[in-house]
Amino acid sequence: MKNALLFIVATALALAAVGYSRWSYLSSLSEAERLGATSDHPIVGRPAPGFSLPDLSGGAGGLASGAGRPAIVDFWTTWCGLCIKEFPVFQEFYRTYGSSIVFLSVCSGSSTEKAAELVAENGVTFPVLYDEGKVVARAYQPPEKNARREVTAFPFTVFVDSHGKVVYAKAGIFRSLDELVSLLRRLGFPVDATPS
Repeated sequence: MKNALLFIVATALALAAVGYSRWSYLSSLSEAERLGATSDHPIVGRPAPGFSLPDLSGGAGGLASGAGRPAIVDFWTTWCGLCIKEFPVFQEFYRTYGSSIVFLSVCSGSSTEKAAELVAENGVTFPVLYDEGKVVARAYQPPEKNARREVTAFPFTVFVDSHGKVVYAKAGIFRSLDELVSLLRRLGFPVDATPS
């Protein structure tokens, strides 16, 4: 009984020391660094993989087109209803902040025709690139070590700083422009400058 109690106390003390060490480390970081450090996506902290993809109007686009500016890369697919619900938020963002922050929408859908149909139905004017076979989506969502199967989440949004480093990633939707701008402000993106 005494040994069990000593074990419990020693374990509790060790956990408290680890917790304090983690808290101490996190409290020494800026808010943007803290957001990245607490992210569970393996791409955070790494250089953003470069890419060039066809757009839905026959041209091409990619991350290099906005070199030197921070970027948001949103991954979606044609069969994802939540992804489509996010279009108005990104449309408003693009209209307001598109000249200071690069916004790229990357569709890994069932076909370019279906993607173009959804874009037209929803009045989207931001750049939409098509990722045949989810090649770029997979580069931004590398499988975790020892993963039994590859999982690609949609919607998935990645935030790249002006130096080309991924500083944050989020699976799930943004429900409002205020929610997105609040996160960008915490990441240090230029949303407080006079928008376009």
